[in-house]
Amino acid sequence: MANAQVPSAVVGPLGDDPVQITCPKCRQAVLTQVDYTSGLLTYLSCGGLLLCGCVFGCCLIPFCVDRLRDARHSCPSCRAVLGTYKRL
Repeated sequence: MANAQVPSAVVGPLGDDPVQITCPKCRQAVLTQVDYTSGLLTYLSCGGLLLCGCVFGCCLIPFCVDRLRDARHSCPSCRAVLGTYKRL
């Protein structure tokens, strides 16, 4: 009998929310763990707020809002990085 290959493709596109995939490294079906990192949109939002006069720390708000940050998807079992959703 031939072994069936486990698909390693993402079921849906990567986005803000965790997705159900088969990890290509550990071959387990997992729900991805999402970590947020600062990206280009975060820095542009900060610069835009700074130019509008938000100088007393308000310009740092984009670094606290997950919807303005890039989403990095990783496997909760083996910690392999599976992909990154970049805002810009």
